[in-house]
Amino acid sequence: MTGCPTYQVVAGGTPVDVTSQKLPAPHAGGDEQWIQLLTFIAEGRSTVVKQTAIRDGNLLLVVSGSPALVDRHLDKALAKARATS
Repeated sequence: MTGCPTYQVVAGGTPVDVTSQKLPAPHAGGDEQWIQLLTFIAEGRSTVVKQTAIRDGNLLLVVSGSPALVDRHLDKALAKARATS
């Protein structure tokens, strides 16, 4: 997604402008991790979504949502995913 930093999609007939920005990923465990910040703009309103992915062996965890909530719950989600895999 970050290979094309701006693009447009149509949802229910409404054009939505999307920008993506790759962010540095602090090491939270796992073999690889990456973070992107997506901004969706439609009809003059914007929404920001943070998407964080962590690969740990054959486990891939992707957490998306409000940037603050993703940051708050990432470690707990990774621990839970590791416990169930």
